Amino acid sequence: MFETLREDFKRYHHVAKQSGPRFAGLRAALAYGFLAVALYRYGRWTRTISPWLLSLPFKVLYLLLKVPLELTLGIDISSNCAIGPGLYIGHFGGVFVHCDAGRNLSLGQDVTLGYKGAGRSTGWPSVGNDVYLGTGAKIIGKVVIGDGAIVGANTVVTKDVPAYTRVVGAAVRMTPLDRSEPPVNSGDA
Repeated sequence: MFETLREDFKRYHHVAKQSGPRFAGLRAALAYGFLAVALYRYGRWTRTISPWLLSLPFKVLYLLLKVPLELTLGIDISSNCAIGPGLYIGHFGGVFVHCDAGRNLSLGQDVTLGYKGAGRSTGWPSVGNDVYLGTGAKIIGKVVIGDGAIVGANTVVTKDVPAYTRVVGAAVRMTPLDRSEPPVNSGDA
């Protein structure tokens, strides 16, 4: 747990140093993303403790910390998922992670990695090494994102993405309005 967390911290520390070296370690340790990642690593660690009775107090502490941190940080990382070292969440809020991922996964705000839902899910995403998911990216279902892939902002991915590929937004579709209906006037009430 500690070696993996150290790798995570290095990424936050590197970013914090770009704003100036003074107190960079403290800024990195108090970053929203790092706090969420540290809690995830702790939750993952509690799953390795045996016997079960010995792990109980650690798991209870994890659950007591998880809910308030999720509410204040807006970041939910399931302890069921296996994520390699170097996990970096760059911004506050709207991040939901339920996947298996390799090293150096970078996430923007409002990113979702998870099941399809609606009772039709076959699994969660599998993400390779050195992957970047931009703001608002949604990776849904049992898809594979290859090493070094970049998923652009507000892109919804429901199919496999090959390694070292850039995936960007959905095509805009425009349809004409039905002109037989009168326009809605917000001033009439």
